[in-house]
Amino acid sequence: MRDPLFIIYNILWWFIHICRWVNKPIPYLNNWLTDFLFIPVVAHLTKHIALRREDYRFPLSYLLVMALYTALIFEWVYPSFSHKTVGDPLDGIAYLLGSLFYYYVHQDFRLGRIFR
Repeated sequence: MRDPLFIIYNILWWFIHICRWVNKPIPYLNNWLTDFLFIPVVAHLTKHIALRREDYRFPLSYLLVMALYTALIFEWVYPSFSHKTVGDPLDGIAYLLGSLFYYYVHQDFRLGRIFR
């Protein structure tokens, strides 16, 4: 859990939410950064809490299914039941890009492969 990228995700999440709370949202980052970080955070927590395997490497297909499922639930299903949320296709793209980032950058960074 002391993974440097995971710590950065948390710092960025708090930064974005503090900016929202003080009514000073940062354009673009406010809209999509938290969605981009969602899959990397969930995958990282799953690996460490549920699987309890730091050496586990998620297959790309698993991460893409996570992104698709998240996009369907949060951008299509949930907005149809709540008037407080709106589905945004760009959020779905952010989930997808977060999955790709986790697969190609975070997992390799964590295993020391990114610098080889």
